[in-house]
Amino acid sequence: MKLSKDQIGQLKNLISYKGHAYIDVQYEILDHVACKVEELMEENPNLPLDEAFRKVFARFGAKGFNELDASYQRMIEKRHRSYFWEEFKRFLLSYKVLIVMGIFTLFYQFRYEFESENGWIGGLLILFVCCAVTMAVIHWRKSKKYRKYASFNTTGNFFIIFPFVYQLCSFSYILLNNSLKDETIWTSYGVLGITVLLASMFACLFILPKVFQRSQADTEKLIQQYQTN
Repeated sequence: MKLSKDQIGQLKNLISYKGHAYIDVQYEILDHVACKVEELMEENPNLPLDEAFRKVFARFGAKGFNELDASYQRMIEKRHRSYFWEEFKRFLLSYKVLIVMGIFTLFYQFRYEFESENGWIGGLLILFVCCAVTMAVIHWRKSKKYRKYASFNTTGNFFIIFPFVYQLCSFSYILLNNSLKDETIWTSYGVLGITVLLASMFACLFILPKVFQRSQADTEKLIQQYQTN
């Protein structure tokens, strides 16, 4: 037998009750569950839908649909990593590299205006925080429509990189100013290392919006697909 739209909706709600909140995850699980429920109800036309669902759910064992959920999440994460590296390559070949270089050159030229020789690095750290917070706020506001989709929410994991690298740069900057006051070759290497990390972080400010846009496009396709079901 073929399940009706109402029955499909009921199955989706039952999957949601099992703790799978993301809409696209629910449909991914539904693809595996619906055909099995149809088979059971064909064998026994008097079998209620919720009972057929429980029987199918029991076949998945103690973990239930968690394996399907995790597999779908891993697929999304792999796709987003692929997006990131594709956009990174495009960034390296674009004019945006010159923007980052220009920002660093400008701050370096004004280094004597800061309190210390390496004060320009602190200025870049502050600028980065302002830009990252602004981007996060814009991303959060624009993503209201997509927050129930794992295919878009997974992109938020990229923001985890920022605090870690920022803390690393901040600690290194403090170390340079307090512990390595005498100019040595290690001081130069330290400045170079922080500069490279900061440049990578600023590059991400240009790369991540592109990743978000591609993720948003993927989610829009899912929305259109689910609305027609």
